[in-house]
Amino acid sequence: MSAAPPRWEPTTFVLSYRLGEFELWKKSFRALSLRAHYFDLTDDVSMPPPPFERLGREAEMIVTRSHPYREPLPPLILGDGVLRYVRSRYTRFHTDLAGTFDDYLAKFSAKSRSTLRRKVRRFTELGEGCRMREFRTPDAMEEFLRLARQVSVLTYQEKLLDAGIPGDPEYLRVLVDLATADSVRAYILEMNGAPIAYLCCPATDGILFYGYLGYDPKHADLSPGTVLQCLVFEALYGERKFRAFDFTEGQGEHKRFFGTSQTQCADICYFPGTPNARFWVGLHIGLDRLSTGMVRLLDRIGLKSRVKNFLRRI
Repeated sequence: MSAAPPRWEPTTFVLSYRLGEFELWKKSFRALSLRAHYFDLTDDVSMPPPPFERLGREAEMIVTRSHPYREPLPPLILGDGVLRYVRSRYTRFHTDLAGTFDDYLAKFSAKSRSTLRRKVRRFTELGEGCRMREFRTPDAMEEFLRLARQVSVLTYQEKLLDAGIPGDPEYLRVLVDLATADSVRAYILEMNGAPIAYLCCPATDGILFYGYLGYDPKHADLSPGTVLQCLVFEALYGERKFRAFDFTEGQGEHKRFFGTSQTQCADICYFPGTPNARFWVGLHIGLDRLSTGMVRLLDRIGLKSRVKNFLRRI
């Protein structure tokens, strides 16, 4: 499946002002965003060139999300009336879905392969009702969402970050539309017939995206996230429809472990060099540095993991 050509599209971009995991407020901007997947961009952040002539007239800012880069990127540059703000840098992981599941497993060490198989076998041997279910048709989306919501309300992502899978009719319509276009794969891990983990993956241009996910923390000893991911990949390699599985933004041992490739990416924002834009960008940088300092302090005095675990139990 060929990729869509890069293009600039009107959108609303939101800067989130946070202290650690707590969001204090948001600021929305009328923006032009580059519509392209990082697979299809070079590591030259000036390509494609941002349409600066439209800045201020059509949009308050221009943004490129997940642009690959190679050379060091200064966090802030002001020149020619444009303020370039590198909002974040991160590694994106993805898994190439070409080949077979056995080919994929060969990327792991013998010890890791053995551990994966042992965890899957341990789970599936718990009983007949311990299995993964796949949902892909429009008629199946309502049942998937109902089961996923049963798990989502138990997760720290929903309790603390308000990042659980939505349960409203609007999101159900989104899933139904995606399923109608055969552009979603959704999965439930069941234990004795009850849901304990879910993963919802929308697709674009032959790429599946690591969307909403979660698991019941009381079953953490069974490694439900690992078991589900392994079973999902086995199904996807067997289906041979998608070219890649994109773990999206953010790092984590789970993504690093299951990914076959990694790419250094950055979110780059362009603002007019006005006092108003400088204020909002400066405030964002200040809070980010304060949060980083707080995390380092907690880590240095040995309280980081305790505070993190406490917040996730709230």
